[in-house]
Amino acid sequence: MFGILLLLLVPPVVLLLIVVIILATFGKSLGIREFYADVLLRIFEWGSSAYPINEIEYETDETLEGTTRLRRSSSSDIGTLIVREKSEALESKLYGNEIEPGNQKTVRVIVNDSLDFITEWKAIIEDQVTSRFKAEQLPSWNLLTRTRFSFQYISWKLTTLWVGGFFLRYFVLVPLRTAVFGVGFFMMVITCFTIGLIPHQGTRKWLYRHAMLMSMRIVARSFSSIIRYHDQENRADRGGICVANHTSPIDVLILSTDNCYAMIGQKQGGILGFMQTALSRGEHHIWFERSEANDRKQVTERLKEHTNDESKLPIIIFPEGTCINNTGVMMFKKGSFEIGSTIYPIAMKYDSRLTDAFWNSSEQSYGEYLWRMMTSWAIICDIWYLPKMTKQEGEDAIAFARRVKRAIAQKGGLVDLEWDGMLKRERVSSKLVQLHQKRYFERLQRTTSINTIGEEQSEALQLMQQMTEEERSLLLKELDDTMDEATLVKKVNEYGPVVRKRLQSSTASNHSQLSNPGEKKDL
Repeated sequence: MFGILLLLLVPPVVLLLIVVIILATFGKSLGIREFYADVLLRIFEWGSSAYPINEIEYETDETLEGTTRLRRSSSSDIGTLIVREKSEALESKLYGNEIEPGNQKTVRVIVNDSLDFITEWKAIIEDQVTSRFKAEQLPSWNLLTRTRFSFQYISWKLTTLWVGGFFLRYFVLVPLRTAVFGVGFFMMVITCFTIGLIPHQGTRKWLYRHAMLMSMRIVARSFSSIIRYHDQENRADRGGICVANHTSPIDVLILSTDNCYAMIGQKQGGILGFMQTALSRGEHHIWFERSEANDRKQVTERLKEHTNDESKLPIIIFPEGTCINNTGVMMFKKGSFEIGSTIYPIAMKYDSRLTDAFWNSSEQSYGEYLWRMMTSWAIICDIWYLPKMTKQEGEDAIAFARRVKRAIAQKGGLVDLEWDGMLKRERVSSKLVQLHQKRYFERLQRTTSINTIGEEQSEALQLMQQMTEEERSLLLKELDDTMDEATLVKKVNEYGPVVRKRLQSSTASNHSQLSNPGEKKDL
């Protein structure tokens, strides 16, 4: 019985695969994927109306004004699904140039500003940085188990849809997608190695570009990708540098379905290393060793040689240096903007309603990410080719990078941010800390008499830095608005013995542990 069923299913499945591969090869579509995506979105809209959103209570207390809030919206909205509102008090203090009337008490200014730093910088970091390194949350459940709205019983209708969707994705789409992916990957490897045997350079390049377009289109079709291109007349043709915002490892795949690019990156092992070797057989790419990655000058020279040769493919670079969740664009590294005076910007915007294309490398391996894409509904992406941008007279690489980044953010409906994307893995740069320290000192110069600070005031400032949060809270309770500066300084210095005793006790304890490393404390 099973054999008969298998014989009945194999011919139509094979025919379907052949049709999909042929259409993908030539970049054609029958509109089935678009119809499929439209039906899914209509189902999700109906399902979201069944979700008891009205039962969710939101804080409306006026005392919570200025704190973190969440707003539900469509994922097609410009900007981000996560919207937080914060006070602009701290930014106006640091960046404002106005001189406030009258000299204020230095200690009081610092104490008040400390509270702003504690509350507002936390809000800024959570809003503009931390939220970019986590998956974008949807306002309604899309019948997947990858958002905060995992499976939960709401009604038998939605449960039936979820079960049906589970079987459709895992037992119908996954086998078909795996087969299509295998064909595309196998075709890419075989054609690259075969093309590498052709001695004539012009013929080899022509065949490589057509073979890569076909292979990438087939692989992209394995994710049920729906890619919409805009302003294709602005595409880079020969040579040059293309820069784009970065969301996932498949960004290159998505872009390569419409144009061929040279790639740059560190040499890898395993399957990625095998792919790098195959790609290099057909065209010129830039792969460097780990030891060479730290030699910025050497990598820059190789990039210059590539971009100055118009016979080579345009090189694609993601200046953010890490994957961002497609709600914003973070700081662009200036390296690629020092090399060439002409840049071809590309804006990419994924529709997260059917799948979240963001790769959180700190939580997922590359294999896990590909599996999630295979088991998702579909990938929808809009690509905008912006007019080429040239470095202006007197403009340095940093200013040029910011101008390009701003143009990409505006075109893709993304938030333009000045934060370094490497904060995802590293501590805050010491240069950034020093910059804010300098700006705060300039504020103190504008608003206080810190330039004529005396010994007692200096001691008070030092004590404020050494205090714990508990000690600082106790001090604030004893301060009064009617006190003059001398009284305030005296109050702060009264805490000197307490702070010094705690510091001495802590130092003595550390010395004791160093001299007796094996000794354990009785708790």
